[in-house]
Amino acid sequence: MYIVLDMDLGGLQRIINLLIHKTDKKQFTPYLCCLDRGGLFYEQLKLDSIKTYILQRKPGIFDMTLFKKLYKMLKENKIDIIHSHNGCTLYAALAGRFAQVKGIIHTDHGRLVPDRWGAIIEDRVSSLLIDKFIGVSEELTEYLASKVKINRKKLMTIINGVDTERFKPINLEQQNKLKKAIGLNNGDKIIGTVCRLDPIKNLEFLINCMPSICEAIPECKLLIVGDGPDSEQLLKHSQTLGLECKVIFMGRKADIENILPLFDIYINTSLSEGTSMTILEAMACGVPVIASLVGGNPAIVREGKNGYLFPLDRTALLISRVLELLNNTRKRSEMGKEARKIIEIELSFDHMLQKYSELYINLASS
Repeated sequence: MYIVLDMDLGGLQRIINLLIHKTDKKQFTPYLCCLDRGGLFYEQLKLDSIKTYILQRKPGIFDMTLFKKLYKMLKENKIDIIHSHNGCTLYAALAGRFAQVKGIIHTDHGRLVPDRWGAIIEDRVSSLLIDKFIGVSEELTEYLASKVKINRKKLMTIINGVDTERFKPINLEQQNKLKKAIGLNNGDKIIGTVCRLDPIKNLEFLINCMPSICEAIPECKLLIVGDGPDSEQLLKHSQTLGLECKVIFMGRKADIENILPLFDIYINTSLSEGTSMTILEAMACGVPVIASLVGGNPAIVREGKNGYLFPLDRTALLISRVLELLNNTRKRSEMGKEARKIIEIELSFDHMLQKYSELYINLASS
């Protein structure tokens, strides 16, 4: 049983959606439990006849009614393995142990900066009842050991993988069709990002770079895909800078496989990251990446090979890297091909699925 807060659009949710769809059904029967609410992926999974639950957690430190429902659900469905995700450690650990499941796995997809002390304590205590605690980058796993104080014997790293069939490069003709469909010109040079519009994604910083970039390359446009609490503020900020025609807010999109391939450069300016799914998906589409030097980014963006990294206090370096790549078609193409190669060899979804499947089997048979 996969336990998650919700199954709306997001990198974490896409991973769970893929795990449920691609796990070998001859070996495993997947179930899905959302502690808070459903969402787009939840509705899709219901249509695919996956057994799903929404428990609608009540506000407060601990919802005893939810705990009882979860315990009953685990017993009735004879669940062998729990695989929980961000925000669900305590309920998964307690209900799982009371229901005597064979194994409990938790995957941490990234931490807030600064991390909430309450979340640290919750994960630290819950980890005592959890068999394996997974970080999606080596940096995150080290943080879980040193800061959250999780037993290193329980820790391991499994980097997120990409569905290389869904996310793939397209040719120039296809790219121009996609541009036309969203009102762009063939000659536009596109830098873009896909994320939740949240302070941790540092998008105001990115927007502040656009006047300098557009002055050097007038045909450059920034596409921001996603929504979130910063949506209105970021829109107003771009308008204040006179960037109404240069910064395009596309809102939330379910078909980002049809948007990422039209980017000339993928930009990530986050203050903190685990392993960014959208960076991986952009790489799978053959798009070079420029990313902040934080979290798991250095493990997937190899300097000068499939993109560039920049320290968050080096605005001029980010701008110069963008201009360099936008002005050099050959270099962009070479980096894009290297990005796709890295995904195919090291970071495909199949690699990740194999590691989780092995964990499930080992815990179920122990």
